Amino acid sequence: MLNFNKKKFRKILSPITTLLDNFFSKFISSNKHAPIKKKLSYLDNKIESFFDKIRNLKKYNQNKKKFYYLDNKVAISIASLILLFFSYFLIPVFYKDDLIKTSLTNQIFEKYDINIEFNEKVKYGLFPKPFFYTKNLDIKYDDKVLANSGYVKFYISFNNFFLSENISSKNIIFQDTEFDINSNNINFFLKALNSSEKEDRLIFKGSKFFYKDQDDDLLFLSKIKNFSFFYDEVNNFQKVKSNFEVFNIPFKLDITKNLVNKKKNIKLTSKKIRLDIETSIEYEKDKVIGFFDIASINKRNLFTYVIKDNSLNFLSSEKNFKGEVNFKPFYFLTDLNFNYISQRKIFQSESLLVDLLDSELLNNPNLNASMNIKIDKIDKFEYLQDFISKIHLGDGRILIKNFNTQWNNSVLIKSNEIEFLNDIDGKKLVGEIIFNFEDIEKFFRYFQIKRNYRDVFETIKLDFVYDLTLDKLNMNNLRIDNKSFKKIDSFLNEYNKDKSNSFNKVTIRNFIKEFFQIYAG
Repeated sequence: MLNFNKKKFRKILSPITTLLDNFFSKFISSNKHAPIKKKLSYLDNKIESFFDKIRNLKKYNQNKKKFYYLDNKVAISIASLILLFFSYFLIPVFYKDDLIKTSLTNQIFEKYDINIEFNEKVKYGLFPKPFFYTKNLDIKYDDKVLANSGYVKFYISFNNFFLSENISSKNIIFQDTEFDINSNNINFFLKALNSSEKEDRLIFKGSKFFYKDQDDDLLFLSKIKNFSFFYDEVNNFQKVKSNFEVFNIPFKLDITKNLVNKKKNIKLTSKKIRLDIETSIEYEKDKVIGFFDIASINKRNLFTYVIKDNSLNFLSSEKNFKGEVNFKPFYFLTDLNFNYISQRKIFQSESLLVDLLDSELLNNPNLNASMNIKIDKIDKFEYLQDFISKIHLGDGRILIKNFNTQWNNSVLIKSNEIEFLNDIDGKKLVGEIIFNFEDIEKFFRYFQIKRNYRDVFETIKLDFVYDLTLDKLNMNNLRIDNKSFKKIDSFLNEYNKDKSNSFNKVTIRNFIKEFFQIYAG
């Protein structure tokens, strides 16, 4: 047997390939809309012409370095086999358009419980494997258009192309799909997961997910790179995998449904905000019970939850975190209690909070949430304790309300409202702060204020802007027992101009000593 290299083998096959490509391309392109009799006549003429050309085909002899003519019987046999092979796969070209649409519509509904509606003609493709395709296809749920796909491929089984009524769809790929989702039709995805056929794949690529409220106002937009339903034969799992973005934050979603015990496990991860959530779901008569494990910055918290009557209630295993999420309308309420927390995890650049603020997830105008927060201690603030506040998210604003903390059991520090701003100039906290001196002598002793500067008063109020990016504090409009003083105002203006003043223990101590000296004077 002769050993042909790749280049010489291509020389032998290239004439056959050219003839076949020319034959089938002309046949398909020129006869799409021709009557069946005309198609068959054209096919007969082309076959005869094809065999005339194949008889004159030359074969390359490596030993003699020249071409010689193929034996007619060998040439015809090879050509017949090739032609027969490709002719079989071209049979679907003759299928009626209405028949294809009806068959595909019925099969997809039976397999995935999904209703589709064709708006354009169905066409046939052969490579890399047989498929039908169409454009501008609607996906319907409860007789309403749920989504529109720009381009859809239906890969089909080639077991029996002679029977058009037995078209068998395999994998389906939806591209450029726009979903219009709300709380009434979100179950579409659960139904697809529950009814998806084994071995078949349902794939969405390059899609967009518009989630709206009951008033048809957009709550958020999600960009979906891929979203696929498929069967894991090894573990007997029905699975969903997806890569998507919400508020420019990339997420990975992995859902598995055990086909034996019907349990569902969900895993949601995001490297950008260092979030890792795992949950398991069980169903009862009128509610859903489950747990989820949240990991953030190497710390894990276990929660149990119950979904009932359009709301979700959750509670941590240590019972220090609890909350409720209402879906109609959407509102999030939670109580968070911390015994101790590191200020590095709150304010510094690598913190989860900073990542969330940078993502602008919390600034979403459609997000409505209220968080009651209590922190017993924060490290590096040893004399501050019992932090209590409420964070309110709504209308695109982040507000810290009813803030209270105690300093050294002598000063009550509070604020009615502080707003967080995130713009091109950096991250800032803006608001009014009030100091109520409950034991002012203790305060004087700690800061070693000279006795001749120890004028007694009850409250200090001031407006402030704290730049978290530059660690710089600006203060103005200071009042002592509701009275302002020109010398104090001048002192604050000079302090604000000094760009070297960072917000730390040393600058705070020096500021306080100088402040009381000027006030007493």
